[in-house]
Formats: sequence, structure tokens, C-alpha cells
Amino acid sequence: MAIEIINFNQLIQRQSLDRFPTTLFPTNYFYIAFCIIVFLYTIQKRDKKSSSRFMEILSSNQSISILEINFNNRIVKSNNSSVSLEQFCQSYLIDSITLQNNIISSMNQFSPSDVQIKSKSCSSYYRLTGKYDAATSVFQGIMIDNSQEKQQLKKLKNTLTHDALTGLQNRYHLNNKIQKFYQCSIYFIDLNKFKQINDTHGHDNGDVVLRSVADRFQQFADESVLPVRLSGDEFLIVKRNVESNTQADQFISSYLSSVQCDTVQLNNSTSIKVTLSFGGVVFNKSQSTQIDKLIKCADEQNVPNEEEPFTKRQLYRYLYCLN
Repeated sequence: MAIEIINFNQLIQRQSLDRFPTTLFPTNYFYIAFCIIVFLYTIQKRDKKSSSRFMEILSSNQSISILEINFNNRIVKSNNSSVSLEQFCQSYLIDSITLQNNIISSMNQFSPSDVQIKSKSCSSYYRLTGKYDAATSVFQGIMIDNSQEKQQLKKLKNTLTHDALTGLQNRYHLNNKIQKFYQCSIYFIDLNKFKQINDTHGHDNGDVVLRSVADRFQQFADESVLPVRLSGDEFLIVKRNVESNTQADQFISSYLSSVQCDTVQLNNSTSIKVTLSFGGVVFNKSQSTQIDKLIKCADEQNVPNEEEPFTKRQLYRYLYCLN
């Protein structure tokens, strides 16, 4: 009988081979490769799903369009459809020449740029973002309808620069605009017995009076006249191109004669007579930065006459030049 003699190291090696057969190693490699394939497939499927979702969002959002404009062939590809450049511009009321010139002058093929385009009626605004290849005359990018954004911005600007009750321009707008004026006169105007009107007829009817007076201020104003509401029953009238007290006197006399109406009809079917008091100063461009001082000086010249409407005698007395 033969006896096999092995040492300890050989025993350990044999036990290891018995526990981990060599036939399993190829299978392990296959398993790892399979996991990698599944992982890559999952990523690809997820990316494809994200891309599909992105395209779904674009197609459902009417304000965003993917564009490819070929100016040589006069073809526009937009959201899986193809139309002529003329048809595309006609549907958006865009001038095709303006569109092409703006894209060519503002964009290149290396970095994305923006171009703002407005419709012929100026009621719609569009922003094109993308790249333009001058060699092929092709624009690729997106077009966004930002008309609503423009309208909201316009409303916000109007809120900042106009009085909510009367619609007249406010003190903020005056501060920005008056420094562009040259030789001018400014008049501080308030309503006589306005507190009594509020107390007797209520604040709603007080607002009716303010709106009525403001409407007449605006009605008889031209490009050289700027009506402004300060607060309460206080208004400012700024008149440009005034070189003397006499000229300022002639303007305000004619203007307030037109503005001041016989009566104002209130909500309670009552008619009341409204009279105005005012004071004014004449100033030049170098003094236009002193807006607070100008208003204060005009207010100091305002001596209310609550018994009768203004007269020419009052006009001249309340005007003086600011030194």
C-alpha cells in the first residue's frame, strides 16, 4: 500500500482549490460584465427617458420652440415641422429681414447669444438663444415668447412711476425726469376745502374729486407740461421752456382756466364746485437737482383763497424766480 506524504503548505493549497474551483473564475468574469451591461443600459434608458421628458415639456409649452433656420434655403425647422421662412415669420408677425440681420450681427458659431425680436404690431416679444454658423447661414437654438414677461415689466414700471389712484406720474418719475429739463416753471397746487369734502361726502367721493381734477390736468397737458400727484390733494405742474415770470404767469392762467370746471359729480348724485390754490417758481437746469427746495419754494408761495377761484392778480403775486 502506497502512502502519500504531503506537507502542511500542500494541504492548505489543496483545500483552497477544493473550496474555490477554478471553473468558477470565468463565471465571475461573466457576471461582472453582465452587471456592467445592465448598469450602462439603465443609464442609457434613464437618459433617454429624461430626453423624452424634456421634449415632451418643450412640445407642450407653446412659448418655447426649438429652431433651425436655414437662411440660404429659406427653411425653418421647428418642433418636428418644417415651413418656409416667410410662413414662419408671417405666423409670428416678424419681419424676416429684421430677423436675419439681427441674428447675423449678434451671433456666432462658437458661443450662444441672445437676440430680441418684436412683432410688427409691437404686441409680442421673442428672445432667440443659440448659435449662428456664417459658413452655412444656419441658426440653431430656441425661441422663447417673453411677451408676458415684457408686459409684467411694463406694469411694474408703470406702478413705480405713476400714482395708483389718479394715473398721473408720481414723485419718483419727477425726480428722474426733471433733471433733463432746462428753463422751467413748477407749480404747487392743492384743492381748497378738500378736508371738508372728505368729511362731508366721504373718502370715496374725495377720491372721485381727485380723479376728476387729475383727468383734467392730463387732458389739457401737452408734451411740454408734466402733471404730477404728490400726495393727498397736492399736485405739481411742471412747464418746460419758460424763460420769465410773465411767461409763467400766462401759461398757468390759461392752463388752470381750462382745468377748473364748474362742478364735479359725486357718487351720491351731488355736484360740488372745486377751486384750486397754487404757488410757483421759475428755475433753470442747474437748479433742477434741488427738487425738494423747488417744491418747498412753490408751496411757500401758495396762499389759499378758499372763497373764490384763482385770479390773475393772485397768479403774478405767487410767482418768483429761484435764486
